[in-house]
Amino acid sequence: MLSQHPIIECGIKLLQEGELKIGWVDHFGEALAEACSLLDVNIDAPLRICALQSVFQDAQEIPPKWFKPSELNSGVICTPELEKEPDISSFFHSHIFDSPNGLVALERYGTFVATSASSSIPLYDLFTSLAALYDCFRLSKEMQPCLLVGCDFSGIQETVYTITSKGALKTLRARSFMLEMLCEHIIHEILTVAGSKRHAVVYSGGGGFSLLLPNNAEVFSKVSAYSKILDKWVLDEFEGRLFIALDIIPFGKEAFHSDVTFKKLRQTQSDNLDRLKRRKFIDQLATLFTPSMPKQLKAGTECQITRRDDLSDASMYDIQEPNRYRCMSSVPVDKREDDEYLWVSESCYHQFMLGDKLIDAEYVWRYTSGIDRSKNELRGTLVFPGFEGQNVYYTFSEVVDVIPEAKWAINAWNQENVLLYANYVRKHGDLSAYAQKCELDSLKKNGRTAEIGHTATFEGLASSSCGADLIGALRMDVDNLGNLFGGICNISQLSARSRMLNLFFKVYLNQLCCDRDTDILNKAEAKERAWGKPGRNVSIIYAGGDDLFIVGAWDDTLELSFDIQKAFKNFTYGRPESDGGISGGLTLHLPRFPLYQMARLSAEAEAYAKNDDDGDGVQQKNRISLFYDHSKLHRMRRLSHIDKSRYMLSMEWKIADVFLLPLMQVYRRCSSVSQEESERKRMAVDKFSFGAIEKWFAVIEKYQLSKQLYLPTMARVMRGIEREFDDSEADLFKELVKYLYTAEKGKGDWISHFHIALNWLAYLRRTS
Repeated sequence: MLSQHPIIECGIKLLQEGELKIGWVDHFGEALAEACSLLDVNIDAPLRICALQSVFQDAQEIPPKWFKPSELNSGVICTPELEKEPDISSFFHSHIFDSPNGLVALERYGTFVATSASSSIPLYDLFTSLAALYDCFRLSKEMQPCLLVGCDFSGIQETVYTITSKGALKTLRARSFMLEMLCEHIIHEILTVAGSKRHAVVYSGGGGFSLLLPNNAEVFSKVSAYSKILDKWVLDEFEGRLFIALDIIPFGKEAFHSDVTFKKLRQTQSDNLDRLKRRKFIDQLATLFTPSMPKQLKAGTECQITRRDDLSDASMYDIQEPNRYRCMSSVPVDKREDDEYLWVSESCYHQFMLGDKLIDAEYVWRYTSGIDRSKNELRGTLVFPGFEGQNVYYTFSEVVDVIPEAKWAINAWNQENVLLYANYVRKHGDLSAYAQKCELDSLKKNGRTAEIGHTATFEGLASSSCGADLIGALRMDVDNLGNLFGGICNISQLSARSRMLNLFFKVYLNQLCCDRDTDILNKAEAKERAWGKPGRNVSIIYAGGDDLFIVGAWDDTLELSFDIQKAFKNFTYGRPESDGGISGGLTLHLPRFPLYQMARLSAEAEAYAKNDDDGDGVQQKNRISLFYDHSKLHRMRRLSHIDKSRYMLSMEWKIADVFLLPLMQVYRRCSSVSQEESERKRMAVDKFSFGAIEKWFAVIEKYQLSKQLYLPTMARVMRGIEREFDDSEADLFKELVKYLYTAEKGKGDWISHFHIALNWLAYLRRTS
């Protein structure tokens, strides 16, 4: 194992032996004793390893649930599900020193166990916080020995989601990953100049990070200077859409003496970052206000992905043929608008090439020289500015005869650095034979083709749906995130909660996409390859921090939303109901609909779910808005003067659990689904006609206008449907009646959400 920080080695020893005896801090001096005091670690008693309970539990009246002691594994979702505290006596790892890096080993084995200092803080987060504080008190000679470095990205939505439809899916995934890697790059640069390691990272994710570093004038000045370098680079690269705010606050031990002072410190940095974002590019005003003419004067020669027209001919490249690295300046002026070429900026070119590489990437290498991006294997390389303004390169294949400066393993704890990344994506070869044919036919119209390992296109994903050939766009976001972090009392708890959220959204989400918990059509049990290879026909565009954006076959995307909510609820066990959970919005689109518009409308649906109410004027979160579009919104608004609650655009997850999903299962039992690999899939309802669905829609309209007519009207409709059920299916008909024809108290609001089930059913039945 590589030489490690001495406090990290103590954490490793605790994992190996199960206990650190009294006096284990003595030879580290006052610096560690002070750090232990600030993190409530009792140094007058042995420090023992123990089971970990939910890190999100605030409400003490709720009985705790415990994690099963286990190592961190990207393919296994761990949740606090044990009712009794488990025996941890066998969870000691004598082979940890076989790992290449002690900090990575500590995270791998110390994430789902705690210590006797606190059963709700993982061992890993406690010891990384101790190590960071120990460095501050030991290395700094300042009166205020600590530096809190905060970073926040502003304009992520405008940077990622404003591209056009040219190569949109793979480019957007690469663009969101580029921002993830940029955040990691800045962390690496700051830690390097400060002479620190990754134990100093308090949190990283959601377009920002926080570091705890020893205070000295050199670090302060270099980070400030680097902020100016980033300003200039970001303005040039993203035309002012993206801004990176960096703030540094010196502070002393008193900030940890009470919850109030610690919260005040965090709030001060948050205010500072907001102030910087309001005054962004203040040092670049001369550049911003200097008039300039576009360099690309024709629509065919501007960047076809971002529509930038300010780049020179030498900065424009053709992506029409992946094996070519053709610069616009090498093509005669009168030929540049020919269909043979598709011009994009150099950065967009490499992002486009990166899109397919991200599918199977296992490592990221960092180089500071010796890189030639024109080489085929290095197309897709990311370039960021270093501390001295020099180029730093990140590749996804190792460069021969060039020594890498650092290496990251993606979602694997086997290298010096770990990069968490939500990398689930559907490939062309994963689709059914029918969907592959539809995808190839669509690509051939544009003179393109697809290989087995290429990212599936919108046409391929839409053709993988059952019924309507539509794309589902899903946005989800954690509710009341401020409340989740507002009550945090120390830096190790802040580290634990933010890291766990990252683990869920960046790692566990991949596994949720692979599985099928919600499976209305029983795809998991269908004949082999009927729906393509195992896993959902979706691709993650972005996930991290506390939100996500996923596109894919509309029915798979829809079912996935329920799996995510259920898993998130279990993972964050103990979070007070008043803080909500997670809300989402799903919209449906034709495959050729612009991706940035999908993102905008699904975000609108998500926002509506977060601000909806049941007609009482009180906003209620923890909801999902399904099949949202403006026509439904206008319909609801027209009815709001009568009673808004009669037509709900979003529903609480608990209503979905007791009404929507069980009703869809009943509909499935009334139907049959084609399972042939070479044909499109649709659900044929055997027990009632499409006319019956129209009659149910009519029931909704009657209910909206006159609530008293609901039961009599439904009774007439159900009598007509009953004739299609024979005596052996009497129980099935009773199940249908139970969900549609009820006067039971507490179920009266089901009819307000009935249109969601009917739309679901109608889309499954469509033939195109």
